[in-house]
Amino acid sequence: MDKNEAYQEELRKRHARQKELDAIVERAMSQVASQIAGRQPSLHSRFFYGASAIHAKHLVTWYLFRTDSELATAKRNGLTAEIESATREQLAASGYPSEGVNVMMVSFTTDQDIRNKTGGDYWSYFK
Repeated sequence: MDKNEAYQEELRKRHARQKELDAIVERAMSQVASQIAGRQPSLHSRFFYGASAIHAKHLVTWYLFRTDSELATAKRNGLTAEIESATREQLAASGYPSEGVNVMMVSFTTDQDIRNKTGGDYWSYFK
């Protein structure tokens, strides 16, 4: 196997591993959303991105509230801390690599902030 073939094989393996890890993260975040369902303020949306197949620390989860005041309320009432803790717990329980669970990012923002800063262009906001 020459260098190019070896590299292509590495990329195929990394892609497969990324899909496995993405499924774990999606499952964990869904569990968190279920755990906090009915709590106020409610989540507007959630998503994640990263290159966790390269290393498990390369993961960022985002939880969005509708307004800045809702995010402030969630910080005051402990909801953001609960979401962060639950995210790490669910990742570990779902099989996410342990070396990434405590160092990956759990982040929060609002749809209002995204609209104010980028006119609602989520891609620009998160790049």
